[in-house]
Amino acid sequence: MSATPFVLMVDDDEDDCMLARNAFEACGAPCAFECIEDGGALLPYLSRSQHPALILLDINMPLMNGFEVLKEIKSIPTFRNIPVVIVTTSGEAEDMAYCRKLGADAFLTKPSRFGDWVNMMKSLTYAWLEASAHP
Repeated sequence: MSATPFVLMVDDDEDDCMLARNAFEACGAPCAFECIEDGGALLPYLSRSQHPALILLDINMPLMNGFEVLKEIKSIPTFRNIPVVIVTTSGEAEDMAYCRKLGADAFLTKPSRFGDWVNMMKSLTYAWLEASAHP
């Protein structure tokens, strides 16, 4: 039997990490959840830990922004196939297009209401966690 899927969020906003964690719990997602608050810490983390079933990545972070992190993830063969969903406050078409070009699997704008966070996590669970568990 396979291990519980693991979702890793990379976001410097503690409140957004908490909202995502609580939304996954509220929708009954069958996953473990962890948040890293620094994009620059992701690659060392991935090198020493279990690979997540899904990475949720914010664009607007200090030190190493989401574009830079995404480019790094997709340039390393060991990490290239990990699905990356951009979850950001940006709704800009240019940001969406650039993320797709860099290899993002999806682009979502952060909701303002908790109920919308729950709905978003339900969709992510269905699309990326449950679907991958039953090929």
